[in-house]
Amino acid sequence: MWGLLSGHVPLELLTTPKQAASGIAAGSFFERGLSAPIAVSWEVTYACNLSCIHCLSSSGKKRPGELTLEECKGLIDELARLKVFYVYIGGGEPFARRDLLDILEYADQRGLRTPISTNGTLINGEIAQRLSTLKNIRVQLSLDGASPATHDRIRGVGSFNRALRALDYLKEFDVPYYITTVLTRFNFPELDQLYRLAQAQQVKLRVQRLRPSGRGVDSWDLLHPTPDQFVQFHRWLLEHEEVLTADSFFFVNALGESLKGFSICGAAKMICLISPTGDVYPCPFIQAHEFVAGNIKEKLFQEIWTNSDVFDTFRNLELHECSGCPANKTCNGGCRATAYFIRKSLEKSDAECMRRAMDENPNLRLMLDPRLRLAKTSVAAPREEAA
Repeated sequence: MWGLLSGHVPLELLTTPKQAASGIAAGSFFERGLSAPIAVSWEVTYACNLSCIHCLSSSGKKRPGELTLEECKGLIDELARLKVFYVYIGGGEPFARRDLLDILEYADQRGLRTPISTNGTLINGEIAQRLSTLKNIRVQLSLDGASPATHDRIRGVGSFNRALRALDYLKEFDVPYYITTVLTRFNFPELDQLYRLAQAQQVKLRVQRLRPSGRGVDSWDLLHPTPDQFVQFHRWLLEHEEVLTADSFFFVNALGESLKGFSICGAAKMICLISPTGDVYPCPFIQAHEFVAGNIKEKLFQEIWTNSDVFDTFRNLELHECSGCPANKTCNGGCRATAYFIRKSLEKSDAECMRRAMDENPNLRLMLDPRLRLAKTSVAAPREEAA
């Protein structure tokens, strides 16, 4: 998402009043946190008709205490007043919420940009037609493979073809959309096919990083890409600059040439997550009880963003393990969620740190030769219990 925002950050977001009073320079605003987030991820429901094995919020059934429509409208009013640049709508499956279109229509009236992350299986012609009337939405439709065999292993039998049908509805009613995939070791060989599929649809491809959050903790060892795949993927991204990544792969900058976009963890600095029940977390990928910064039913969102002790912790982390690394200025220690859930500390380097991987396997350095092409051979088939 951040590549879309470079050079377009409202000046009033650069520092909080607390920072201005303490004399913090505007040049350090990303590290210290903005006066309001650039983007908020908002999961509008835990309900979902699928059971994806990498789901970051372990969604399935609607839970007690999810925000009412009126509470949703109040939140939208505050986010609009704070001039939040994007409000990413997700879940669960957002279209499993019956009043989702009412929420989207109200956000549209307030001028909020609301990309919608969906598995697509509940989208029909009626929903697509209603979406087409909104000015500020864009659908992010998930395809975790270019074939049913790969996609359905992650998201469930039949989900690939239902997602393709959703693409047809969106195209028929001229609803803006792009295709999103979570990179795994199993869909890595299908990147070129996914890219061509997006080209055929005349839309962008967006590749996101797998995180060990929710059910992703249990499927991490099975799904996360191998170090040699990341070396090849880094080069592939450099050759396909039009592919969107939400700046989630900045940790591969340690391999040499930096990717476009921001190269720091934005948790509690540029982004945060609001759960279906109103809990606020530093980012979508670190939804653990100990990181609840507050609840919007009890406090204003702005108060939580500005004064939360949890957010202050994230804004002042010192990664001593990375301090002597020559790549630290380009990868900035990577993702805090992978560090916490895999390496059990917010202050350690990314669990998939590429410098550490190259130290452990010197052959990876040989793969940095830019003349090598992305491997087209399939990786080992996943174990049957993953189905």
